Amino acid sequence: MSDIKIFVTHTPNRDTMRVNNSLLYNVIAGSDFQTKEVPEGVYQDNQGDNISSLNKSYCELTTQYWAWKNMQADYYGFCHYRRFFSFSETKLKETSWGTIEYDYLDQKAMDELAFNEKDMQAYIEKYDFLIAKGVATSCMNAKSVYDHYKKAPELHIEDIELFLKIIDEKYPYLSETARELFDGQTFYPCNMFIAKKEVFEEYSKILFDVLGEFEKRADMSEYSREGYRTTGHLGERMTGIYYMYLKKQGKYRLGELQIALIHNADAETEITQAADGDVVPVVLAANQKYVPILYTCAQSIVEHTSPDRKYEIYVFHTDINADSQKMFADRLNRTNVRFIFVNVSSRVAGYVLQAKQHITTETFYRFLILDILKVYPKVVYLDCDMIICHDVAELYDTDMGNSLIAGALDPDFAGQCNMKNSEMRQYCKNTLGLENPFVYFQAGVLVFNVTEMSKVVTVDKLLEMSDTGIYRFSDQDILNVVCKDRVTYLDMKWNMIFDCDHFRWQKVIKYAPYYILDDYENARKDPYIIHYAGFLKPWMKPDEDFGYVFWDMARKTPYYEQILSGMQHQGGGQNVTVDTVIEARAFKRTRKLLMKIFPQGSGIRRTLGKMYWRILDK
Repeated sequence: MSDIKIFVTHTPNRDTMRVNNSLLYNVIAGSDFQTKEVPEGVYQDNQGDNISSLNKSYCELTTQYWAWKNMQADYYGFCHYRRFFSFSETKLKETSWGTIEYDYLDQKAMDELAFNEKDMQAYIEKYDFLIAKGVATSCMNAKSVYDHYKKAPELHIEDIELFLKIIDEKYPYLSETARELFDGQTFYPCNMFIAKKEVFEEYSKILFDVLGEFEKRADMSEYSREGYRTTGHLGERMTGIYYMYLKKQGKYRLGELQIALIHNADAETEITQAADGDVVPVVLAANQKYVPILYTCAQSIVEHTSPDRKYEIYVFHTDINADSQKMFADRLNRTNVRFIFVNVSSRVAGYVLQAKQHITTETFYRFLILDILKVYPKVVYLDCDMIICHDVAELYDTDMGNSLIAGALDPDFAGQCNMKNSEMRQYCKNTLGLENPFVYFQAGVLVFNVTEMSKVVTVDKLLEMSDTGIYRFSDQDILNVVCKDRVTYLDMKWNMIFDCDHFRWQKVIKYAPYYILDDYENARKDPYIIHYAGFLKPWMKPDEDFGYVFWDMARKTPYYEQILSGMQHQGGGQNVTVDTVIEARAFKRTRKLLMKIFPQGSGIRRTLGKMYWRILDK
């Protein structure tokens, strides 16, 4: 069996996806510029004989030089952290740019690409040289490879002339082929190829000799950043020239491989062991648009931490950028508080996760606690539309016994269920299977008993339940179904839902059983956590209930002005627009009017109630 090494180039100081495959060798190209800790098992191209310091002009070719000088193999291959080869015997569907595209390199994608050691080994050993499939220049609005280079806004066509001159001088037997490539209509992109050892040795010697001479003669001192990458761009053309030269020899087994482009290639954060000491793990979930509100909630958590405890605060997300993450690290991290951002993109890929009404998709991410944080026996989950007024360590310390989850009763749901001839009560019984609607908990503040819940249900099962679309209150309903009869109930102070639009308390919650109403009113006197659950929020309408608490905290954040600006435009960054709020209010007023006109218990009122919930479910 041949020794095959395919080197996967990674960018310095960026944590990108590393595939578990014994044929792949992950290398940081330009390791001289790496300032962060190098992940375990990742190679650096500044070891041994290397040109790592030239990465800004040579790009990924510093990996090839390092492999050529320092690694032994029967086959050498090169690709990128987000561009891989397809080893499928079947041609897969391509975009107009000639690439197969996936959002994530999940198992389904790898199966389609035959991206496994056995299939890869068998495919590669049939060839002496494999190159990334050529792309027609017409796809790039160019008449030829030369024309394509000439039209590139930051590249300089005189560099091609110098490049060809050097080939003429040093390797005249390649001159004709080089001109044929530039006059032709096929471009071989990305410096991606796989070559048998003797072919690779010869090509590398030619490549770095030509490029080294080019760098001696060219003046790139005033080039833009992209222009300064000219040496790497010329390397792409050189790969095509050498491939066409091998074709002319007629003695090599040659082939072209399709390229798979992976859109989301950031590495997943793996939590392999619980943090040392008496740690309180907390999970929040948000998207980039919601960062100002997320930060305000996070700051309120930090302000109420105990110096005697440690807090690991995990933020589950799919798109929060590096600058935003740095804001948390620079301003909110403490000696006993640490924020860890976990990109969950690949974990939720393939699921619909369609939330209802004002609820965001991120609400489903709490299910992932069972997988991502399985090293912890318990985990606190908090929605982001909250202000924390008490130490969450006390919440974490809740004695749960063998309960699956801890949560506070939902007074709003109880009020809806206790109205006469309640449609919600029927839904609770028939769909959720809860005979007693007054044990239904609100899911904005939870303590997961990870150990016990993992024995009962899997993340895949929870996400599959989400995809059914039958649950009005999304993941909250699902957790009530799964955790039925195994719930530890928290004091409502830990999840005091505010009086949304100054309507909820006297128009809905007042119908709840008296003991639930009593608990709610007591919670309002001294709330530990204020939960702005509902279609209106203080950052959308400042005089909302307990809005002053939110604004007191928001003023302390670097996002205060952004929140103010967002309030005038699109709901403070939440995925709810002003138009949505206006429509919701109009719909609510219409509902109130119809409730006055049609008496309790009437058939038409029940029919209208069913129509109401169908509309909400859409």
